[in-house]
Amino acid sequence: MELKDIELPPAMQRAMARQAEAEREKRAKIIAAEGEALSADRLAEAADVISAHPIALQLRNLQILSEIAAEKNSTIVFPAQFLESTRALSRFVEEETRRTTARLPQLDPRKEPAGSGSSAAV
Repeated sequence: MELKDIELPPAMQRAMARQAEAEREKRAKIIAAEGEALSADRLAEAADVISAHPIALQLRNLQILSEIAAEKNSTIVFPAQFLESTRALSRFVEEETRRTTARLPQLDPRKEPAGSGSSAAV
């Protein structure tokens, strides 16, 4: 048997094209869903790390700001949490300064420091 010059009816061609398109969309949705699942797993791991080490979030914010600055953008939007972090850092530095100052020996301004006496050497 020999087949020559077979033409499919246009309706059948359209049906086959729709089926092929549906298969491509199905594969694309499956791939996207798998990507979302992997992303959710990684975000959960990151959340565990951040909850154990809160400074990790601030470091990530600084890294993102560094990346933004590398692109030479003229506007940088600081997240509210970042601003709170800078305030917390300022409070920490102030507290450490107070503690350090409290530990230093206090000098009486009425007494002269040792070695700077005004007695004349004979």
